[in-house]
Amino acid sequence: MSDRKPDKDNPELNHLFWKDEILQVMYWMFGEELSNKVSAKQWESLLNTTYEELEFHFNKLIEESLLRKSNDREINFYELTEKGRKEAGKRFAGAFDGMQKAGHGECGPDCEFCYGEDGEKLENCVHNCAENHVHTRSH
Repeated sequence: MSDRKPDKDNPELNHLFWKDEILQVMYWMFGEELSNKVSAKQWESLLNTTYEELEFHFNKLIEESLLRKSNDREINFYELTEKGRKEAGKRFAGAFDGMQKAGHGECGPDCEFCYGEDGEKLENCVHNCAENHVHTRSH
C-alpha cells in the first residue's frame, strides 16, 4: 500500500512497515468483501516477502490484539479484531488522505482550491472550473 521498503537493520521500523502493510491490505480486502481471513501463504507473492516474515508479523499483531488466528486443515488464517479494524481504518484513511479530494466539477462552495481567503473565485483553481461553470459562495 505504500512505496516504503522494510528496514531489516531496524526491527522496530521493520515491524511498523509490515504493520502498516498488513493492516491496510486486510482492511481493503475486508471493505471490498474479498476476504475477511488470510493466510501467510496467500500473501507471499502479493506482498513480495516470505512466509516466515509474514507469520512473524501476523503473530506480533496478535500480541497487539489487532489480529486473531484460526486454524483450518493445519493452515493458519488471520483476521482483524474489532480493535484491528479501527486501527486499520485509520491507517488506510491516512494513506489515501490527499487522494480523497473532489475532482473537476465536483467541488462545493467551500473548496479550498477554488476560492481565495476572501471568498472570491480563483481564476487559476486546480479544478480548472473558472470558465466551465460559476461557483457561488454564500457568506
